[in-house]
Amino acid sequence: MSGGTFMYNFRIYTLRDGSKRIIKLKEGESFKQELQRAGIQETQIFQMQLVEKPD
Repeated sequence: MSGGTFMYNFRIYTLRDGSKRIIKLKEGESFKQELQRAGIQETQIFQMQLVEKPD
């Protein structure tokens, strides 16, 4: 039995120190809450990328 493939949105944060944080997005979560969950501050972010990946 094959089920449908679910796609999930992730945000990849590249920080100013060169490290990366990948976080799965949660519906209804604010940007501030997302940063808190990732353990980073907005000033640390060099680049953000939104990606969609299968289950």
